[in-house]
Amino acid sequence: MKYCKVCKALCFGETLPFDGCKHKLSEIKDINEPIRLCIIGGTERAMLTGMLTDAQIPFVEENVQPQGVANELVTGYDVKLSNISVVVPFSALPKASGLLSTIETVKNEIEPHMDEIEAEITRLRTADTKEDKPMNPALRTTIKIITALLFLALVALVVFGTDALTGFIKGLF
Repeated sequence: MKYCKVCKALCFGETLPFDGCKHKLSEIKDINEPIRLCIIGGTERAMLTGMLTDAQIPFVEENVQPQGVANELVTGYDVKLSNISVVVPFSALPKASGLLSTIETVKNEIEPHMDEIEAEITRLRTADTKEDKPMNPALRTTIKIITALLFLALVALVVFGTDALTGFIKGLF
């Protein structure tokens, strides 16, 4: 699954996240990659951020560049407050999308692709938990020998250190 590192929008299939973004898409390699949940403003933004906070889902609000001053004049909204991108970790996207779906006035563009997102999260989690390759037998033997030598050196240090300490204490009397 790909996403844009600049606008943080997911790309489903061959479609670009949105027409205004012309940046190169990157593969999601970590379940904690920041992904845009939605662009929202006003009361809906306050509701969503409150629900995300209550659900203990980490999120960041980022300003989206407005299309122009005309947007503010036509809508009457302050552009800085009406175009806020809410970004969550990729692993929290299903839960955050479920919360977003409860706000009826906001279109959830991620919900139709939830099966694909959950499959990718599962794939990334299993890739993180794969066991390491078994150690080379020659390397294992070398490590055992070095460990044994270090242990013997430590024992010798303790014995000679104790002997020196007792000799020093005897010399005081």
